[in-house]
Amino acid sequence: MLAAISLSGCPRREVSQPDQRVTLVFKHAQHPRYAFLTELIQRFEAENPGIRVREEILPASTDEQHQFYVINLAARAADFDVLDMDVIWVPEFARAGWLMELTPGVTEIERAPLFPAALRADWLEEKLYAVPWFVDAGVLYYRKDLLDKHGFLPPQTYPELLETARSVLTAERDPKLTGFIWQGKQYEGLVCSALEFIRGNGGDLLREGGRPALTEPPTLEALHFMSDMVRRYDVTPPLVTTLNEEASRHIFQSGRAIFMRNWPYAWPLLQQPGSRVAGRIGMTLVPHFPGHTSTPTLGGFHVGVNARSPHKKEALAFVRFLLRYDVQKQILLQVGVLPAHSQVYDDAEVRQKLPQISELLHSLQQVEPRPATPYYMMISHILQPELSAVVAGIRPPKQAMRSAELQIEHLLGLL
Repeated sequence: MLAAISLSGCPRREVSQPDQRVTLVFKHAQHPRYAFLTELIQRFEAENPGIRVREEILPASTDEQHQFYVINLAARAADFDVLDMDVIWVPEFARAGWLMELTPGVTEIERAPLFPAALRADWLEEKLYAVPWFVDAGVLYYRKDLLDKHGFLPPQTYPELLETARSVLTAERDPKLTGFIWQGKQYEGLVCSALEFIRGNGGDLLREGGRPALTEPPTLEALHFMSDMVRRYDVTPPLVTTLNEEASRHIFQSGRAIFMRNWPYAWPLLQQPGSRVAGRIGMTLVPHFPGHTSTPTLGGFHVGVNARSPHKKEALAFVRFLLRYDVQKQILLQVGVLPAHSQVYDDAEVRQKLPQISELLHSLQQVEPRPATPYYMMISHILQPELSAVVAGIRPPKQAMRSAELQIEHLLGLL
């Protein structure tokens, strides 16, 4: 990786091409959701014969992607033009001066259909620095066949999920079957999972004004339940501490779990030929605790332009292409990745081919972003080992969250 970073940080040497086309370099992650990009790029190149787009793939881990960007952008790298970014990185990159301002280039008409919750993180001091091209919201997948067999409806609350999972496990008596899996590895996905427990009980990471809320009763109660799913109720297996999105999906897709928290990208993969759960699953809102509401975590990736790009005009054209209605619709129909363009969800063809879209739209309407702050990544890196210690049973929630709260207060200068 260090070799790749040092090579990638070198200034680009433009070589004259016979057709005189400009070559844009688009950096994005290695992930199944990007399988459709080749066709989209071919469309863009056909419409813009003077521009060629070359994909350069980053690791699947968001932490490694972030590290790559920070090292190279801080070194003033100009050898890539368009960045594919997790929503939580945009405020940090914008404040550092690494992104080109898009306010004059992306019109208000183009911005208007984009989900407001997703677009919120792209502004800094009334200037736009990125745009969402697809969005995500945490969802709950469930084995519809098993719930129907044993007379259960999809759970709305975490206690209902617990009761259903324990009853089905008892009735099935299958040692290979587990109850509820989610992303519990020590990485950003754990923060997303924990946030849904916490916000689903009326808690949060930060209060109004930016002070930590980690030791407040709703937060601690939710984390106790999250830990008890593993340590006390045996509904979530201890191996959850090793699971990211793809590892969770493979377990669920092999028929070895009743419930799974994941992102919508998994739906078409779970239904593909050869999947052991194809035609046997359902999808609904993530649970909440009694007296509160479901609060899915906002995910998704945004695109921006490297402030050092030698091809800003062409890069902006590619970004605007990705926001178009027809392109966003193609992203949804071909891959099942949720577009940022809200009007696509009302499309008649979309509703006919993807009847589950209403449930996804419901999730997106209730979604809450992670704190939009330039310091979010530092806050997350403080939280990750403390949350991991809670899930693993190494530390009780109160002790772990007090430690995290003190570190975050010190980081934000609140002491």
